[in-house]
Amino acid sequence: MAKNKAGSLFKPKTEEQPTLRSTPEPKKPKSGKHLISSLFEEPTYRQFTILAAELGLLRQDLLREALNDVFVKHGKPPIA
Repeated sequence: MAKNKAGSLFKPKTEEQPTLRSTPEPKKPKSGKHLISSLFEEPTYRQFTILAAELGLLRQDLLREALNDVFVKHGKPPIA
């Protein structure tokens, strides 16, 4: 039995020019916005996510509310 050449099981190789892959442009941050993130244990993440769902909010909106509460607590205007 003849041995198959590598790659011959699928499509026969053709003499096509290789296509150049253009590198995607790096994603630009939203204008005037910055990411605030932190790592928390699984129970904290789960409780936060469940609370957002129970309130019918996106996690981002719940976090915005929490940040505004912290700002007010420390005498700063709620600007988030």
